[in-house]
Amino acid sequence: MAEFHSVSPLVTGIDPGELAAQRQVNALLAQMPHPDVRTPEGLALLRKATGNNEGGTQLTPSDRAVAGPGGDIRLRVFAPEGPRHAVMLRIHGGGWAAGAPEDDDVVNDSIARACGIVVVSPEYRLVPDVTVADQIEDCVAVAGWLGAHAASEFESGTLLIGGISAGGHLAAATLAALRRAGSPAFDAFAGAHLDCGAYDLGGSPSVVNSTGQTLVLTHDWIYGLLEIGLPGYDLEQRRNPSISPMFTDLTGMPPALFTVGSLDPLRDDSLLMAARWELDGSVADLDVWPEGAHGFTNMATPLGALALDRATSWITALLDGAGRTA
Repeated sequence: MAEFHSVSPLVTGIDPGELAAQRQVNALLAQMPHPDVRTPEGLALLRKATGNNEGGTQLTPSDRAVAGPGGDIRLRVFAPEGPRHAVMLRIHGGGWAAGAPEDDDVVNDSIARACGIVVVSPEYRLVPDVTVADQIEDCVAVAGWLGAHAASEFESGTLLIGGISAGGHLAAATLAALRRAGSPAFDAFAGAHLDCGAYDLGGSPSVVNSTGQTLVLTHDWIYGLLEIGLPGYDLEQRRNPSISPMFTDLTGMPPALFTVGSLDPLRDDSLLMAARWELDGSVADLDVWPEGAHGFTNMATPLGALALDRATSWITALLDGAGRTA
């Protein structure tokens, strides 16, 4: 049985067979093509490669739209039967340049059912049509709308936030932006699940040390995505607290679970962000999963299933501790 530790973030006690299965997946990931995302052809191939909803869902999602800074933002909503204990704003990944809410249908469906919460996933604008800064504004707009309307629309005013990869970055940046602005929505957020996000867009040590052989996110892909997402930004601008949540004041943040794989080039982003989260007086749990590549929790593997079970258990315990207030 997987074991989680307060001293060491490395998850232990995982069945050897589950780790072996993940290694087999990693061998396939090593053959994954990595076209130049700075070209139209490479970007098209990246967008074609995203998506992980082949398993289908038990709940039937619905769509609605809310106003955003660049026009209406589509929300994909998974609402469970029975009492709804919270509403989670969960942001999809794709390197800021690809992806859609549907890519996370299987995971969002599982979280909604396991935790008894509504999961809302926004279709934020993609780079290079906009910048990462614009995407943060999209997500902040959705968070503000939820702060004002979640209770009436979804039967709970308790909010959670989460995201994977670029979505993890956008989730953390959204919380930071709400806090800086003194938004009343900020106080409604009871917790965050931040999965393999990039929190220092200037490059954490594990990003700097990534190579062309790094699984899923190679060195060139990371820096290519940053180039098209933050065109013309120098290192100091990329590390502005409004862009890189690693550099913002994290005082008063809600409890957070950071999830990352040991083989992820964004591993150090989670390690350092979780440490800063705690040092600024907030509660942070950090799980580093051995053999986990970038985004492994969104892959149909035994290790991904374990990490998802851990996340839903964490969310349920968090809501139980808060009395599951509506």
